Amino acid sequence: MALAVPLAARVGLLQNVSGNGGAGAEIAVPASARDASIAALDRGETHYTDRPGILPLRQSVADALRARHDVEIDAGKGVVITCGVIEARFVAIQQLVPAGSGTVVALSHPERIAAACVVRDVRLVGPDADVQGPAIVYLTSDTPAETRDPWLARAAEEGWAIVFEAAEESGFHPASAGLADATVTVGGIGFDQGLEAWRVGFLAAPAATAGPLRDFKQSLTLCTTNLSQWGALALMEERA
Repeated sequence: MALAVPLAARVGLLQNVSGNGGAGAEIAVPASARDASIAALDRGETHYTDRPGILPLRQSVADALRARHDVEIDAGKGVVITCGVIEARFVAIQQLVPAGSGTVVALSHPERIAAACVVRDVRLVGPDADVQGPAIVYLTSDTPAETRDPWLARAAEEGWAIVFEAAEESGFHPASAGLADATVTVGGIGFDQGLEAWRVGFLAAPAATAGPLRDFKQSLTLCTTNLSQWGALALMEERA
């Protein structure tokens, strides 16, 4: 009963949280993704050969991070395919900040992680907050430099983890500030390119960090459907 009460309170709070979903662009599924998924079905690719996701897609994610952000991630040990970017954010927050006593500093788009913070029972604050104790910093590709730089310096001093949501384009990454080992990169694949309903996302981190994230993710859900992964791979290869 003691556990049920706080859980019930958090469920009630979730009803007031918005902005975790949202409609993607109304774009037709790209032919490359559709054809690749049909071909995978014809090959009998209906089961998961690797629980973190098919290796070719994980390698494609690692290659994209290297090309766009000059970040080196081991595709085999550091990349996990998730059920969309929402799950990637959720997994990172559930594992990187202490339940009940931690703080998540959202430098932009707090609505994207509000529900995950409620479930974890942690404080969600903005960049103007006074933060003490264990915390993580969440930022995105469009976080202004004048907002992000002081907080990245603070994270380095405090030893805080960083959750960075990367866009599907080149640009800033916390690794350029010397924080590669502290950063978990999350993202979606094809969200604005017709694959929103396919629910393909990823998280990427140094192997020592990615292992526990992978194990927790796999205790929550099975991997994104195999056919979706092959379709996402074809789209990434087409638009590389």
